[in-house]
Amino acid sequence: MFVFRKKFLLIFFATFSMLSCTKKASEYKPGTYIRNWLILGPFPNCENCGTENYKHGKNCTGFYTDYLKSAGGEKNLIPEPGMKIDSPKPGLNREWFTYQSKTDKIPLAELMNPKDMVIAYAFTQIKSPKDQKAILALGSNDGVQVFLNGEKVHENHPENGRWLQADNDYVPVELKNGLNRLMLKIDQGTGDFGFIARFLDYDSLVTNIRNDVDSYSKLKVVALGDTLIANFGSDNKISVLNPNAKVAIEFIHEKEGKVIEKQTIPGEDVSLNLKNIPNGFITIKAVFPDSKGELITSQIRYFKGKLKRHLLPERLGKDRVVLSKKGKPVFPVGTYGAPVSDYKLLKETGYNFVVGSPSDLDAAYDAGLMVSVHINGNDIKAARDTITKYKDHPAVLCWMMYDEPGYNRADLLHIYNLYNAVYEADPIHPSYLVITTPTVYESFGRLCDVLAVDTYPVTNGKITDVGDNIALAYHRIDDNQPVWHCGQMFNWPEQRRPNPQEHRFMTYLSIIEGAKGVLWYTYKGYGQYLPEDDPELWNAQKRILAELNQLAPLILAPGFGKPALMVNENKNIRAIIKEGPSGTYLIAANKSKKDTFVPEFKLGEDFNSRVEVFGENRKAVVINNILKDEFKPLDVHIYRLN
Repeated sequence: MFVFRKKFLLIFFATFSMLSCTKKASEYKPGTYIRNWLILGPFPNCENCGTENYKHGKNCTGFYTDYLKSAGGEKNLIPEPGMKIDSPKPGLNREWFTYQSKTDKIPLAELMNPKDMVIAYAFTQIKSPKDQKAILALGSNDGVQVFLNGEKVHENHPENGRWLQADNDYVPVELKNGLNRLMLKIDQGTGDFGFIARFLDYDSLVTNIRNDVDSYSKLKVVALGDTLIANFGSDNKISVLNPNAKVAIEFIHEKEGKVIEKQTIPGEDVSLNLKNIPNGFITIKAVFPDSKGELITSQIRYFKGKLKRHLLPERLGKDRVVLSKKGKPVFPVGTYGAPVSDYKLLKETGYNFVVGSPSDLDAAYDAGLMVSVHINGNDIKAARDTITKYKDHPAVLCWMMYDEPGYNRADLLHIYNLYNAVYEADPIHPSYLVITTPTVYESFGRLCDVLAVDTYPVTNGKITDVGDNIALAYHRIDDNQPVWHCGQMFNWPEQRRPNPQEHRFMTYLSIIEGAKGVLWYTYKGYGQYLPEDDPELWNAQKRILAELNQLAPLILAPGFGKPALMVNENKNIRAIIKEGPSGTYLIAANKSKKDTFVPEFKLGEDFNSRVEVFGENRKAVVINNILKDEFKPLDVHIYRLN
């Protein structure tokens, strides 16, 4: 009797468990995002990792650590709500919990604490009506590993992280009839953190890719310093046509012939060291076999060396300044994300240009603003047509050709042809590029009349990178090109904007390093509206704009100024002395975020007086040619010497 009851109870609980799992499982519905999950975390992603210039890679030890090993492992564990996971490290015991999202996105940043430099797990079960092929469409921030029915079927770990978007990865999978166990492992650097997942019908998706194969088989090539990097099918989706196939990528020099050929999976970088490669054209060719035996090919050309630049446009002076129609120097002060409804406010606040479209020109002119005009950088004919139509509009400041060509791995020769086409269509107004990748200043940075350097270091880098990158840009490009500072006035998801002190420091550090124009990203965007969301920063910006407009003649004066001499050299103090139409100024900044200094600046002979500290309503004392003043962390002081 006891044995019978024991068997009965075992059968009952096994059946109940199956029914319970079935009840929790999501039905296989192609196109429908999965919202029901079991979540576990956070666990550390790396040891002793800082947030400055953070890169994903082997340093992300948590991404490659099986934190579920004690309970069966990442491949095999079937968790239940409330299941505890023991960790060998103190304080890392975690418990699985259920989460039903109200949106398609699973917002791990809202569920984890801490939420930076961590990893998390997500588990669900999918009930399939039959054995079938399917596509798991995934988006994640940042990297992701996928385990299905006890097998690892996918990994994507982009070095620079990525935005959270639907369908970043297509993962071909085999679903079995009944329950299918799906385990995701997501790693996080900083900022937004989460994932979004759904299944797509295999046959329909394959058909769509075949019908638009050119969009999925793009070959992208970029030179980062001395390394030429090629990537075929960067989003991995072309692999759906032949999941186990590799792409052959070869580099062919116009004189040397084939230099190297490498095979890899689509979406992975292959590289060529350019140091010992002679100048000239290099053809990069990719060949990928689909499952039908057909070869999908793509090729692109790259040029090693300096491409010839055209003459300066009429509105760009030899001393790196933009000129008005009457030939007077203009100090550009602008912003991205400017709604037309705020144009008059922006003009009153101290801006003189906005980044906008051709349709914004009339409204900008009425408000007294100029426009950096977006053109279609992917279509040279369309760009030329736009310029021809609007080049005589009085509100045109410059033509914005392309956004971050290095980061987006644009075709170098396409950008070169675009640069020349802009000049041919309009030899009056300058062309403009914004570049965030310092290693491409020498290549892409020369293919424009004005180079804007966008360094966004708040929580994602070193604040001093702002000045270092401007100095590097001038070192890499031609002597007659101006560099503009494109500063950070926004917060990344789950992060923050610069505070007023940081903002002022970055702005004036850029001026010290020679910026001949300034603009900020952004005034309105990413669901943010600066005047309402951060009044303190907005008020600080209004003060800075007023100062910059007063200092414009000094900033635009020829040359970059000369380094200020100090009694005791201090690498944390960056200071220059510059002469302009209204006098001689000393501009100095403390690059330290934590230390206060009292530097002593050597001035001219017999200099004993009190000098005005610009914008601070005070004067500094100079005794025996020495100006001594206190600099708190990130302080900026500007002294008028005569």
